[in-house]
Amino acid sequence: MRPKPDRAPFDLLIEDAGTRGCLGHVPALPGLCFRAPNAEEAEAIALDRIAEYAAWLRAESMTDLSSETEKAVRCADAEGSSGLSIVVAEHVAGAPVWESGNAAALFQCDLRSLDDRAVAARLRFVRRVLDRIRDAVESLSASDRARRPVQDRRSVDETLEHVGNCVWWYCSRIDDGLPEPEEVTSEDPLDRIDRLFAAAETYLPSVPASARTSIHVPTRFPTADPNERWTHTKVCRRQAEHAWTHLCGLKRQVPEIRKE
Repeated sequence: MRPKPDRAPFDLLIEDAGTRGCLGHVPALPGLCFRAPNAEEAEAIALDRIAEYAAWLRAESMTDLSSETEKAVRCADAEGSSGLSIVVAEHVAGAPVWESGNAAALFQCDLRSLDDRAVAARLRFVRRVLDRIRDAVESLSASDRARRPVQDRRSVDETLEHVGNCVWWYCSRIDDGLPEPEEVTSEDPLDRIDRLFAAAETYLPSVPASARTSIHVPTRFPTADPNERWTHTKVCRRQAEHAWTHLCGLKRQVPEIRKE
């Protein structure tokens, strides 16, 4: 897709799992990723996904996360998705990362360090997404949260436990010595998420600038690829994308549960 000449395009990264689908990433916009059946469809729907994301930022008063988020909202406000443009910056082979345990791609942008302001923006985004996850599920009863909608899908509580696990797990990708989180008896999964994310909010900004481009191959709790490479930037990107994905999923799942 050719960018409009009067505005710089957003980079689109495509992680291609072949017949099992693709994941599109817009790394300049914290957390924004989306699934598509193939690369062509990912490119075709990217502008609509950016416009939807911009509308969410506006509703959440988070337009000011970065100059890129401000641009996305400004352009979408003016002309909708037609006011935006993209360029496919990378198209790489990958596994379906929406299936737990698969390795995620390391893109060229992940080799560039994030400055403190960019790290803070991503953490602020994740914090708001986690707040909206809480809002989405708090009205459910304990039995509703514990019930699986279908056999091969997680219950709400299982999803919340997974989200909390990953908050810590992403940080551990770049630090084999990071202590494993304490388990608190009878802790609500939402409170556990908050506790673990508070630790991530402290840890990720503390990584020295000199270490943010280092490549790590973690030895604990590896994915299906034991040689998967991680950087601080990839951790920050995937942490935000993962939270966003589960917010979108829970917003679809909760109304289904209420109908039952």
